[in-house]
Amino acid sequence: MSLAAISGNNDENTVSFVTLNQVGGFLQRMDLARKYAFGKMLVIGSEPPFKVKGLWLFHGQEIPQFVLDECYDMELYEWKKVDITDEEQKERVSQMIEDYEPFEGQPLLDAKCFK
Repeated sequence: MSLAAISGNNDENTVSFVTLNQVGGFLQRMDLARKYAFGKMLVIGSEPPFKVKGLWLFHGQEIPQFVLDECYDMELYEWKKVDITDEEQKERVSQMIEDYEPFEGQPLLDAKCFK
């Protein structure tokens, strides 16, 4: 299993409902990975620009190639492998899964789970 944290281009997230729709659309397009992934997406902040961050768990050591090929949204996010032996990263993963608030010092606008 591989665990990846993502963050979006947050400077463009200036309208709350547009940001929420973009995250919802990304989750719909990720439906093709339903058997291979678990994900959590957070929209963070009460004022624009809103931050979009996520946590994804995939079967195997890498993101499946068919997901990279079929879901064009993947390139809009910065993907980083999570090292759960690092206590700081492990704590951040726990906070994301639990919808911990405040997250990174800001309130959550929304949290969506992909399973």
